[in-house]
Amino acid sequence: MADGFVPEVVVSNRLEKAKAEIFSYIESNAEAIDENFAIFFGNVITILDRAGVPITDAVYDEFIDAIVFRVFEVSKRAGDMKYLNRACELACGMKRRKERKAGVHLAAAVKLMKMGMPLAATVFLQPYRKHDAAVGCWYAYCYYVLYKEGSAEPGYSAAERWNYLKVARQYMEELGQLRPGLQRLVRGELEQDTWLAEPFWVMIFLATEWIPDNRWFLEIGIARSKQEKNDVALVKMLQIGLIRFPDDMFFYREAYHLKFEQGDLADAMGLIRDLIQRFPDDFEPIYYGLRTALYLPGEEFNAFRKTAERLKMPGHVLCLIDYAYAFLRGRRGQATLCLDEFHRKYPSLNYYSDMLRFVTADIPPTEKGVNAAVFTSVDHFCKKMLKIGDA
Repeated sequence: MADGFVPEVVVSNRLEKAKAEIFSYIESNAEAIDENFAIFFGNVITILDRAGVPITDAVYDEFIDAIVFRVFEVSKRAGDMKYLNRACELACGMKRRKERKAGVHLAAAVKLMKMGMPLAATVFLQPYRKHDAAVGCWYAYCYYVLYKEGSAEPGYSAAERWNYLKVARQYMEELGQLRPGLQRLVRGELEQDTWLAEPFWVMIFLATEWIPDNRWFLEIGIARSKQEKNDVALVKMLQIGLIRFPDDMFFYREAYHLKFEQGDLADAMGLIRDLIQRFPDDFEPIYYGLRTALYLPGEEFNAFRKTAERLKMPGHVLCLIDYAYAFLRGRRGQATLCLDEFHRKYPSLNYYSDMLRFVTADIPPTEKGVNAAVFTSVDHFCKKMLKIGDA
């Protein structure tokens, strides 16, 4: 099987099964693994080599990262720096690309943070703090914890308490200048560890107070809260952004989409009206009015439709909006006429109208999910045409 083509899903399933079995073994044999770390990892490598499927270097190394993370999680010896350094050295040596040390070192750092050893954790975090927003926050958080709670670690000085706070702030300021992305290094088990949410959010919220003019902290907080589906954090980030940057479309855009997705169309319309006042000649707020009015009485839609024509919104966008309006109200005949007009007037875009016609053909108006699918498709296409947001 390994000699021919093997679908990626087969490889993934095989490795997930092996990982689950190894995790189960780790939970029951933590002490034995601590005493025979090298032998245990030799067995892990044997399992990978005998998996019977081709494994890419990246997937192979990430598998090792996952195993190391779980071993450190249950280890009773992880506080012994000599043991931890040796374990990291052995694990990195097992990788195909031995220079890929980040996953192993970050797993060690997280274990030390959880054990109340932030000073030791900084040693493992330091090489990576500039390359991933979350890691940068963890690094600064270690110094913030030294300020807030102190430590029994060698090297900690109570006399330096206020300096630890100063250092934490300096590192957040530096992070705000570097602006690294999320999930560049934090993946797999690290990404799924809910304990790590607190260090990230503590430092992000502190940074919004310490460095109020740097909107990046709000942007990265919004991105993370959307990934986590954390509406509480998202609302707080947006509230700060709307107050602090009242003329920035980004925060209005995010706030509007949150209200729309929550089904709070009244508040969504309130944001749209505010946007229209601030950006009277911009297509974006009018488009939001149109997409929202698709789910409101016809008078609202007609009003935004007239405004869109007055501002000379592109005809192909308006034609698709008209199609969506008719389709979502179950007027299939009218929707078909809109597509016919679109097909005739904009031949270079026939690929899209043909796709809409094909996927909705012979589907009854009551078919579950079809309206949402049409709305999502048309919405994404129109945003792309109007160059709105990230579409």
